Amino acid sequence: MSKKIEYRKEKNELHKTVPAAVSYYENGLKALEFYYVGGKLHREDGPAAISYYEDGSVLSETYYIKGKKHRDDGPMSTYYPDGTVMTETYYTEGKAHRDDGPAIIYYQPDGSVKSEKWVDHDEEYTPSQEQLDSYSNRLNSASTIDTSMGG
Repeated sequence: MSKKIEYRKEKNELHKTVPAAVSYYENGLKALEFYYVGGKLHREDGPAAISYYEDGSVLSETYYIKGKKHRDDGPMSTYYPDGTVMTETYYTEGKAHRDDGPAIIYYQPDGSVKSEKWVDHDEEYTPSQEQLDSYSNRLNSASTIDTSMGG
């Protein structure tokens, strides 16, 4: 990486509603961008940490609230160079966690699921048959809706 830009506030804390720190590859494209409030990674309207492949495509998007990984409305994702999702991880207040399905999902390059981990506040567990059935039913319902909507 060749260039780095940072915005600092009082007490020398990184702070800005636009990216507070941005690093660039030698080719001039962004490598990393970070959003801070009060010296902590924080952004309410998108990912607070974004990393890019050298061609400019997104490698990962990580959401933070007050310095802790957190997202209420979906997972944090990493991507293969072609843009296909590589991993999805659900976080709540800094811990891997999901109530209604696996908190960590790994995908093959073709988009099929490679493996899943069910996690409750950073503790991996084996889901009950009822949880598996409920999750499977939701997935099947979603794919039926997508199909009927032309998706």
